[in-house]
Amino acid sequence: MAAVEAAAVEAQLRRDRGILFARPAIVHRGSYCGRSLIAPNSEFKEGVVDARGYVPVEWWIMSKTQALNPICIEGEGLTKLLLDGGEIAFASVAAAVPALLGEYASKWPLTKVLDIGGKPVVPSFGGDPESPPIPCHVHAGQVVNGRCQGCGKLEAYFLPPLNVPPYNLDLSGVFSRFGLAEGVTRDDVLAALRQFGKDDSLYSLVPKYPLGPWQSWTIRPKVIHSPGPWLTFEIQTPQDDYNMLAWQLGNRPSAAALPDTKETQQIRGLGSEEALLEQTVDWELNTDRDFKSKWFREPGVIASGEWGRVIRIFYFEFYGEGFELQPGGKYVRAAEARPFAAIVWSGRGTVNGHAVDRDITERREFFVAPHTEVQFENTGPGALLVYSVFPLEDPAPAS
Repeated sequence: MAAVEAAAVEAQLRRDRGILFARPAIVHRGSYCGRSLIAPNSEFKEGVVDARGYVPVEWWIMSKTQALNPICIEGEGLTKLLLDGGEIAFASVAAAVPALLGEYASKWPLTKVLDIGGKPVVPSFGGDPESPPIPCHVHAGQVVNGRCQGCGKLEAYFLPPLNVPPYNLDLSGVFSRFGLAEGVTRDDVLAALRQFGKDDSLYSLVPKYPLGPWQSWTIRPKVIHSPGPWLTFEIQTPQDDYNMLAWQLGNRPSAAALPDTKETQQIRGLGSEEALLEQTVDWELNTDRDFKSKWFREPGVIASGEWGRVIRIFYFEFYGEGFELQPGGKYVRAAEARPFAAIVWSGRGTVNGHAVDRDITERREFFVAPHTEVQFENTGPGALLVYSVFPLEDPAPAS
């Protein structure tokens, strides 16, 4: 069967000039809600949640990584390629077909669109109402025999514009929380960890960073982070490890559910809050007063003209490009050895002669094979925005 599938993929690549389309892989989570931009998900209620009580808040892009929710569903998070003869899991052929990832199979990232939000709440420590973020959490590796093993997940966020169709949002006063505020002590953090699910005190220890379009942030493993309610394009190393340090802002598990929620979401086999703090929080990274200057970037312009522009959207170990074409605009990206995955964020057009359209599910996510020249054309009345991700690069310094 593998040989038959590989042959089908290779034939499709030849017919379609190095382009493969995919069906979006939607992942449900039980830890946060969204703005109902990728699916109905703005609250946990009957008719929206799945059998696990989770809501659909993540779109995993050209993924060969299994989602590791506390209650797992086999195949959740795995992308299906659309072929003339049916659908094939990207994971089942990615390594078997050299024309797909080739030498980059081990460097293929996990990429997502995160739909973050929900009904505004007031934190337990006061302040203005805010649309809930993803809860404060860290990535420190998988827990094995009571210890974090391996490197935690490295990730980065690009914030595309939202004042374009189909979102048409004008967000202001939106922020993420990263790291620890000046003057916070280990005892402060430990006390807040013990309040998991009882109050929002941990959020008060984490600095706020205002969000806006075209921002890029890189988050190292073991950095406390709570991504804010902006529809976010995320790239990361291909793993799904986490420890939730706080529960949903403004929400409390029932007294009966709290012990299990704390164990499965926060402690996750580490045994205690002390061990959690010791093993999952890098104190130096979290208290670095130069955090923004090191890990925040504006987009770098690669090419521009009356037709539009190409920008760099991820940095350090990550690389991605944004293709932003004005109506009637055309752009040709030269062939190179690296493959890439891309999504249509807004508008419609063509890629190597194939129609792409944000409003058509089967035409909004595509893969570009190595050594493929890509011809973009905007055929719609508004801007065509396409954002892409490439294989992981070698580690780069922060400066």
